[in-house]
Amino acid sequence: MTLPAYVGFVNAGFFRAEGARAQDQKPRNLRINSQAVIHWFQELAYEREARFLRTYWYDARFESGHVLEEGQRRFFTALTQTPGIQLRLGTIVEHRPWFEPGIREALNRTASALQIEPQDLMDEFDRQWTFRPERRQRGVDVLMCADLIRLACRQAFDTAILCSGDRDLFEAARTAQEYGVRVVIATPDRQSISRELNRLADEIIEFDQDDLRLMLPPRLPHPD
Repeated sequence: MTLPAYVGFVNAGFFRAEGARAQDQKPRNLRINSQAVIHWFQELAYEREARFLRTYWYDARFESGHVLEEGQRRFFTALTQTPGIQLRLGTIVEHRPWFEPGIREALNRTASALQIEPQDLMDEFDRQWTFRPERRQRGVDVLMCADLIRLACRQAFDTAILCSGDRDLFEAARTAQEYGVRVVIATPDRQSISRELNRLADEIIEFDQDDLRLMLPPRLPHPD
């Protein structure tokens, strides 16, 4: 008898953010151990007497020339060399923080009230403070939805393990169910899943703290 087949779909941005929150950490202080993630999927399939086929891994890359591009490229190269992972990449779009123009306008008004040169005050502010750009992923959910529906249509697996909580996955997950696929949501925290996916999922699995610490260990310090 052929064992049922399990396939994972991991939204790396969701996993990193929610996994850090579940550990009371900031995402930038943690790194993803892809081998530990794959081991978790393998163990889940083994415990349920199923076959683990692979995990589709969804992330987003910086534009060419970005200061973080080289480090990210090395990480993605390591991911592609991890057995059991198929990498899918969207893009990262950066925006100025919405509150930055208001703060700069307030600094200009303050400079006028104090009768000092506005540019001098702005230069001193920029020396003391740096605005972090707001980053958004583009295309990641589209790729995940397309893969989920495409593979479900081909009856390539029996169970989809989705590590994501975005409501944009609802229609794709519902379509997969109509093709006979069992949809399981794996998450660091059930509260991070949209109401739509909570109602739709055939099962919801929460990662325990031990698994999260293995899959999201502290980021290694940079050598001096």
